[in-house]
Amino acid sequence: MLLFGLRFAYKRYLAVSGGYLFPGRKSIVKRETHLLTKPQAKRRLKNWKSMIRIYREKGYSYPTISRIKKRLTKINAES
Repeated sequence: MLLFGLRFAYKRYLAVSGGYLFPGRKSIVKRETHLLTKPQAKRRLKNWKSMIRIYREKGYSYPTISRIKKRLTKINAES
């Protein structure tokens, strides 16, 4: 059992450091929207087509981009 745990931890470390395991999709959304102000969110929504291109270049999936837009809309709606 101990060997299985060590092997799992080692493989996970390799995947994260190799760049093909991104643990936690919410962290991507939070990283993109955490400190945005209302004017910044409004500007990103206004230029949404170019933002999609930028997010795709970063390697984000369309569902993740949709979650980012949902969060930006929520920030923009807050008073």
